Amino acid sequence: MIVFSREVYACRCNTHVPQEDPWASEVARRAVLSRGTPADLADLPPAHHGKEHADDFRARLGAGEEWTIARLDGRIVHYFWISTSSRCNYPSLPGCLFELEPDTGYGHDAWTDPELRGSGIRRCSFLRELNRLRELGKDYEASFFVAYQLEGATRSLATVGIVVEPLWKICLLPDRSLQFEQLTPTIESA
Repeated sequence: MIVFSREVYACRCNTHVPQEDPWASEVARRAVLSRGTPADLADLPPAHHGKEHADDFRARLGAGEEWTIARLDGRIVHYFWISTSSRCNYPSLPGCLFELEPDTGYGHDAWTDPELRGSGIRRCSFLRELNRLRELGKDYEASFFVAYQLEGATRSLATVGIVVEPLWKICLLPDRSLQFEQLTPTIESA
């Protein structure tokens, strides 16, 4: 099932967070996170990923984006992408493009096997994502949250010290144009 949201929040998170989730579930602790490579594309779950995904992912890897996968019992059950590009966009809303400050990376396109959603794998991987961006010299991560996910994600991530700060609200209007509402004053780099 594809869920399309007409309301998205552009957020940022500080990358100075703990390394691990001390309250990780048994499933989340068993999931093994590693850097994805083109060889891993063959292991994408076919029920959720077609050839177009593999082609897109191959192009992203070729463009220098980092793909992190989580395996459980040998199968890919989760992944996320990070980029250090100076721009980020939310492809489901064409025209939703932001220029990033030099101290900000972009985390995007996280996916978790539907059977394991709510298991804590994503929260553990989000810590890994933020720590990796810090290793790459970034103090913040920009990311997008659809409206219905923001409150739950904010609450869950706060338990491990991740503060999700909504900066912009982006709405798709009936005429297919985008409306941007700035939620915080202009942010200056520290």
